[in-house]
Amino acid sequence: MADRKVPSRSALAALATPGRLGASTPDPGVHIREIADFAAISIVTRRGCAADVTAVLSRHAGCAVADAAKHYRAGAIAITGTAPGQWLAVARGIDAAAQLGALRTDLEGLAAVTTQGDGRVILEVSGLRVRDALAKGIAIDLDASAFKVGDAAQTSASHIGLQIALIDDAPTFEIISARSTAESLWSWLVASAAAYGIEVT
Repeated sequence: MADRKVPSRSALAALATPGRLGASTPDPGVHIREIADFAAISIVTRRGCAADVTAVLSRHAGCAVADAAKHYRAGAIAITGTAPGQWLAVARGIDAAAQLGALRTDLEGLAAVTTQGDGRVILEVSGLRVRDALAKGIAIDLDASAFKVGDAAQTSASHIGLQIALIDDAPTFEIISARSTAESLWSWLVASAAAYGIEVT
């Protein structure tokens, strides 16, 4: 039987189409972008290997990675602490899987590594009113004085579990959630940001 390759499909293919949503304004207060081309792996440290694992992660992230709820990225791979001794590593672009393959190889014997990309959705949300929009449903303090670049948290919005990190001071928030809840997450986000005007790119 001939091999059949199933084409990948965006988790929000029917919803996250470029354009304007919500209030009509010349300068939308919230910008939303779905990251479609990516690969992800979860990493769980084996007992007694913490120092070796953080050393490997630091090398691949291009900066010092600690065992903490932080987002690290100075190169092609972003690494976010999700729990003690656990991280999610994400690479973007057409060679994302290959980039994570090298990381997986270096972690052999040090950590349990599981592919996660097909089960996740990633959104980047930015703009002058992004904090106001997210504050409507996320029960953590996202004020600039409390949640700084590199901070990350496991939380929820409208009963939807998600991982959120501040990745730059634009400000841009990266939101990662389960693919199965992508449409619900989108509906909540659009409803929360509609009053400020939304640009989807």
